[in-house]
Amino acid sequence: MPTENPPIDRDKSHLTAVDEEAVRLADVLEDHPGTSGVTDADTRGDIVFTAAGGTWVLDFQSGLDGEVFQNPSSAPAPADGPAADVLRDVVVPALLAHPAYRAATADGDALTVHLATGRHYALALTPAA
Repeated sequence: MPTENPPIDRDKSHLTAVDEEAVRLADVLEDHPGTSGVTDADTRGDIVFTAAGGTWVLDFQSGLDGEVFQNPSSAPAPADGPAADVLRDVVVPALLAHPAYRAATADGDALTVHLATGRHYALALTPAA
């Protein structure tokens, strides 16, 4: 029987807000039946996971103001690319099933995640090299 990791003590944690969000996002993807698991979630916030017969990297993107977490009024510019099916069929449904996320929208290889707090952030999905 696997042991569970204790919850993060936010007063003692050295994780940044992006790191904490990367851990939560990795956990959500790991628990989703459409993925074969998360292989890495590093300190830069990149999340590596396997889904739809490939290995993918979700990378946090800075917004127009240089911050990862954006105010509700600013919208990241979507990109275009080959990862739309994985975002639409795997990542978005996994996020929408979790109460921390109000909405998740995919456009090409770009994903915009809206948190229950009202803020949002953008990620880019690329095939792992």
